[in-house]
Amino acid sequence: MSSQIELIVLDFDGVVIESNDIKTQAFEKVFSQFPQYKDAMMQFHSDNVSISRVEKFNYLTKLMGRGTDTKLKADMASNFSQHVLEDILTVRLVKGAERFLKMFKGQMPLYLASVTPTNELNEILEKRGLLHWFDGVYGCPPWTKANAIRDILSRNSIAPKNGLLIGDSAGDQRAALETGIQFMARDSGLKFDEIPPLFFLDLDEIADHLGGILK
Repeated sequence: MSSQIELIVLDFDGVVIESNDIKTQAFEKVFSQFPQYKDAMMQFHSDNVSISRVEKFNYLTKLMGRGTDTKLKADMASNFSQHVLEDILTVRLVKGAERFLKMFKGQMPLYLASVTPTNELNEILEKRGLLHWFDGVYGCPPWTKANAIRDILSRNSIAPKNGLLIGDSAGDQRAALETGIQFMARDSGLKFDEIPPLFFLDLDEIADHLGGILK
């Protein structure tokens, strides 16, 4: 890893807050409304944790032969959001998150890039008092993780090799490879394509590591 880190992008679920289980439970509740597809959809979710809910609901409606049913997709999305918001406002932060944000806020730009829709993500951050930590917030839709990273780097005129993405999934790992940004992994229990060289239990460990190389 280069010591020339000038910007940090963090994933949200599983990196800043311990919300992966909440999202999985919300998907299970939505998919349970369609019992004949539930098992297949939970497997699809497990195999594709990092893709957006929109893609998952598109996949389900295609399985059902209702791929053009926009109302059904909108109802699924609304139902999912309702289940998530019941619990996500009180779930605990990842260990070390507050220390990490205090440590690097002002030292370099901090951004958030998530597969959570932008409006919902901003609402969660504002209600949890976390929004002020970030110089920008990117959600999906409208952004993919890779395109969010490209836009962040471009806005700050920073080369990919001088940016850092902190993520907890294969999707984050792939976005880093696709964009050329440096990558650190937080072990939230999700799968990676291969175990990253820089692999940490929580943001306390990541803050300690970064603090050592950025002196």
